[in-house]
Amino acid sequence: MTPARFAFAFLATLAVAMGVGRFAFTPLLPIMQADAGLSLTGGSWLAFANYLGYLVGALSAVWLHAPAHRMVRAGLVATGVLTLAMGLVNAFALWWLLRFLGGVASAWALVFGSAWLLARLAAAGGDRWSGVAFSGVGVGVVGSGAICAALAAASFNSQQIWIALGLASLAAAAIVWPAYEGVRVAAQNPETVAADRTAHWDFRTWVLIVAYGSFGFGYIIPGTFLPVMARDALGAGFASTLYWPLFGVAAAASTVLCSRLGPGRERPAFIGSFFAQAAGVVAPAIAPGAASIVLANLLVGATAMSITMLGMKQARLRARSGNAAPLMGAMTASFGIGQLSGPVFAGYAVEWAGSFTPALWCAALLLAIAGIALAMQRDQ
Repeated sequence: MTPARFAFAFLATLAVAMGVGRFAFTPLLPIMQADAGLSLTGGSWLAFANYLGYLVGALSAVWLHAPAHRMVRAGLVATGVLTLAMGLVNAFALWWLLRFLGGVASAWALVFGSAWLLARLAAAGGDRWSGVAFSGVGVGVVGSGAICAALAAASFNSQQIWIALGLASLAAAAIVWPAYEGVRVAAQNPETVAADRTAHWDFRTWVLIVAYGSFGFGYIIPGTFLPVMARDALGAGFASTLYWPLFGVAAAASTVLCSRLGPGRERPAFIGSFFAQAAGVVAPAIAPGAASIVLANLLVGATAMSITMLGMKQARLRARSGNAAPLMGAMTASFGIGQLSGPVFAGYAVEWAGSFTPALWCAALLLAIAGIALAMQRDQ
């Protein structure tokens, strides 16, 4: 396969596993509040279930030795089936279970898919395609957001939208399936694998892991509730549903732009993204309204994927044996811990304060601290 085929296979994988499996719930939350009677606290707990599953999936990726292509395939099929099932049941406990399992599937697709992609692009000299590949999350967010907006405008209910997204995901999985056929991670020397699990876990690596967890907490509050904020600012209507796709457009564009950075500029861009995201997160708290919602979508959307892509590249640089999956799994697990607490914290903060303002300020502060901690580390 050529670098372009590797990139587009992973793009489609992220569009399904992350754009739909992870983020379709965000534009569907206000719709489920309206037609299924889901409360904001209930929505927070469904988000918690998905993020808990994401954490479990990421932790399992640290130790699983299954071939990467099989794990990616499993994540793709599971995402489609679980998304479809969300529209076939109408019980909170079952929704919770489905969202949990969907989180596991998303983590497998991201962790194993990232290791699969970056290793093959490096071997083929096609690193410039990484931006195209990681734009899949943004493409999926735009696609799922557009489907939700269009179907909601056509008076489809939330269950029907879940079914449509599930069918679309299964169709995309079938298309991309052959790209992963017979592609396996090369066998490694046991001594090399052992070194990878121990030698690079120094203080600087742990700063990277903890900072990545702060990113999980910081981005997930607007990443879960921005459509709700837009609805509160503009009222229910088609216009408020258009804000979330902006998040996806910014995410897709940022990965393409970051792929053009030279090696010496990737780490400064990685660190700077934390501060830019902090600004985007706090914008609706400083000046509530349509303009700040747009700014938050653009800044948080762009930096969410720049931090993800550049963070995975930092992990690959830190992995001394060349097997970056364990460190990527640890970073994703830290991210999962951060995003587990974010929605639940925000849900109760809104009930206590009557607005998202305290939660947004806390998230922005944590992102800024993470950026400072990374900047204080000496470059390699």
